[in-house]
Amino acid sequence: MAQRAAPGKPSGLLRTRLRTALNDLELFDSHEHFWDERERTSGPFDFFSLVNDYVISDVISAGLTPEASKIVRDVNAAATIRWRALEPYWRYTRYTGYGQALRLAMRELFGVSVIDERTIPKINDALQQSNKPGIHEQILRKSRIATCVQDDYWHATPTRVESSRYVLARRFDRFIVPATRADIQALEKLTNTAITTLDGLESALEVNFRENLEIGMKTVKVGLAYMRELHFAEAERADAARDFERLMKGDAPVPVGFRRYTTRPLRALEDYMFHRVMRMIQDTQGLPVQIHTGIHAGTGNTITNTRPTHLINVFQLYSRIEFDLFHIGYPYQSEVTAIAKAFPNVNVDFCWAHVISPEVARRSMRECLDTVPANKILGFGGDYHYPELSYAHAIMARANTAAVLAGMAEEGICVEEEAYELGGLLLAGNARRVFGAKT
Repeated sequence: MAQRAAPGKPSGLLRTRLRTALNDLELFDSHEHFWDERERTSGPFDFFSLVNDYVISDVISAGLTPEASKIVRDVNAAATIRWRALEPYWRYTRYTGYGQALRLAMRELFGVSVIDERTIPKINDALQQSNKPGIHEQILRKSRIATCVQDDYWHATPTRVESSRYVLARRFDRFIVPATRADIQALEKLTNTAITTLDGLESALEVNFRENLEIGMKTVKVGLAYMRELHFAEAERADAARDFERLMKGDAPVPVGFRRYTTRPLRALEDYMFHRVMRMIQDTQGLPVQIHTGIHAGTGNTITNTRPTHLINVFQLYSRIEFDLFHIGYPYQSEVTAIAKAFPNVNVDFCWAHVISPEVARRSMRECLDTVPANKILGFGGDYHYPELSYAHAIMARANTAAVLAGMAEEGICVEEEAYELGGLLLAGNARRVFGAKT
């Protein structure tokens, strides 16, 4: 049996023991977006591919111009030219959570401690050599990620997962926020269903929902915070039908832009269809629902759209649905904590959080453990397109979790055995409960 830490006695050895134990733990990763491996391995892949997964946003925030951004993203440009466009802003970005994760991946996977013009060729050679079929499995095994929830949002057509490690998440957002006749025509093609009325849209949704269940969908993902605020009123069906008619006639103004608008000309239709999806889940399936809350990917977004408190009526209405609130709602993490404390059907999810801000993730994990029952905290989700970066994120999540639990043990809130148990719940057991029992 592990030795108990004396309450109130700081011990670096305790943190080391916890970190060692958590490093050996097989993780259940609550959220990923891994690109199709066949597409990844058939095209160009290098250091700048990894930069374009989150780091590019911080580099743009630091001042990278649109012209320089095009150079960084240009797969046909020489690596030296791309690096020289990136480097003036990378020097400020390398300390952010995104930058830390990229540096950690390069150090741990390829032995490169300093990223600069001299080491870029070594990194690119190593990435190219490893970019072969089986690379995802290889890195996930090295990461000790046993299972991950895969959100393949780019596939409109229901598509089976490509790995036995994956749990499939699917989205129905395209049925909730159609804005033009072209959107409706795309849904008709997707479902082979005529859509001329609201009844037709609901029928098409039901077809797509059933098809996704048949190919193994285990959870539903809602990403609508990128498009609108998260309050979904209980709309009257007659109002939704009128909105649908306006859409088909082209009478409704089409929102311009993807992330920046808040005015919704077809709000009654959107609200109605959101609740239609929730009713389908609650009444017939019992699938968990993952919802994006908090910070967006990219820059220049309307962060206030994402406040978790916008969703309170949803949690009240659908008490038989288990909700998984993403990204700890950052920067509204205390709202998520309060909601999860108050609603038995709401969980806090730390996916993405340890690389958004390692420090905030540590503070929030302690706040959650002080506030929320420990079985409702999902402690890790990589949320990357490339497993190399999820590998680094997993290291950061294990270290953060060990630090938080060691602090609690040192304060006498738990003993060492309980800290190990909590670590297993946060990094694997709770996500397994939410998703694994349904696989």
